[in-house]
Amino acid sequence: MKKRGFWPNLLKFSQEFISKPQGRVGLFMLAIFLFVALAAPIITKYDPIDDLYLAESMAKPAWVRVFPDNRNLPVTVHAKLGLHSWKTNSQFNLKSDEEIGENGFSFEVSPEKQTELLYQFRFESDPPGTFNFETQYLVKAPEDNTTTLALLMISPNGKEWPLWKKTIYGSEDETELLIDSRQMNLKFQLGLTMFDEVSQKVFQEKGNYKIVLRASTDGEPAMISFIPVAVNIQGKLHGVLGADHMGGDLWSQLVYGTRISLLIGIVAALISVFIGTAIGIASGYIGGFVDEFFMRLADVMLSIPSMPVLIILSALMGKSIWNVVILISLFSWTSTARIVRSQTLTLKERSFVEAARASGASKSYTMVVHILPNVIPLVFASLVLLIPGAILLEATLSFLGLGDPTTPTWGRMLHNARSFGAFTSGSWNWILPPGLAITFLSLSFVFIGNTLDDILNPRNRERS
Repeated sequence: MKKRGFWPNLLKFSQEFISKPQGRVGLFMLAIFLFVALAAPIITKYDPIDDLYLAESMAKPAWVRVFPDNRNLPVTVHAKLGLHSWKTNSQFNLKSDEEIGENGFSFEVSPEKQTELLYQFRFESDPPGTFNFETQYLVKAPEDNTTTLALLMISPNGKEWPLWKKTIYGSEDETELLIDSRQMNLKFQLGLTMFDEVSQKVFQEKGNYKIVLRASTDGEPAMISFIPVAVNIQGKLHGVLGADHMGGDLWSQLVYGTRISLLIGIVAALISVFIGTAIGIASGYIGGFVDEFFMRLADVMLSIPSMPVLIILSALMGKSIWNVVILISLFSWTSTARIVRSQTLTLKERSFVEAARASGASKSYTMVVHILPNVIPLVFASLVLLIPGAILLEATLSFLGLGDPTTPTWGRMLHNARSFGAFTSGSWNWILPPGLAITFLSLSFVFIGNTLDDILNPRNRERS
């Protein structure tokens, strides 16, 4: 009887898989998570680890403004004012200047008149908690020149708030500038007391605000360079899911956490399946002492309560994402080993294996060439079913504070939510998304794994 080729078999398998509703749902859910993981830099503009203090602590999602109680809450504003953001009061053009940094820009200041760059934005809510401006600048001018730079905010009523001013003699190397509304010297510069909140005074009104960058010089023309000016107004409403206790963007943590969960689940499951398959084939085919040793080892591993041991080992080995992967793999191979051993015991009695032995094939050759290809379907189904278990174990360890603090994971999000009062304050926007993400990602693999098991498991085929 002529054997079917690879592609016809694959086509038949695909048709059978798609015909099952559970398989279709699992594939659709997994496709969504894969898209989110791959398109993370496009879906969110923030870095989940480095971008902190974007909003006030535990800010609500921006879209809750549709509810009357939240209508006037301040929304966060984040902008980088670069080459094409500013309007000028003269005929000169800003020039790109990569020498000072990425997306830097420069302009020449002549002694005849003051140069002014203007950026306008609308603010239609209550005053924010804080705000800050961050940039770097560079001045190139003759030694006998005096150059003055200033940054100020103009309220809708026309009042000017001088936030920063500096006089530079000659040139100045690249210098960082940070203006923070919480700085004490800024309060005194604006004529406020130490108890006043600068943000409350500056943003008293609703309407169009202006950010103005002024420059002037005497003597010879001076060249001024800036990297894009980062404008950060920290409100009580922020982004898709709000902010955590440090003002970090929860949406970016959820999106980048998808990558980590998939990575941990797939890598840990691959290692577990590799170990389990090797032990299962060796135990089933060789038998004797080898079979007895590995099966008793599997019994011991199954009898050990894995979670307490994982907690102890995670604490001893350190908080690393790869340590978590290794620990999960070491406790997850037993089920694959037992399944593969059971199938190997059946296969080694088949005529094609006996023929290989009779022709002088070694044990290693027989196991790799004749046994392994016939257990691959079971191994593949076992692999998919091990992934959700690995994802849940990692989330549990991270929730208990044993995960990698430098890696954004869903378990880490839940750990921070528990540690910093999200559960007691009812911050559902911090608690529900990672919990639902863990549930649905695990469920997608369970659906796919059950479907594969129905199709590929010989016992299921015999019953059907």
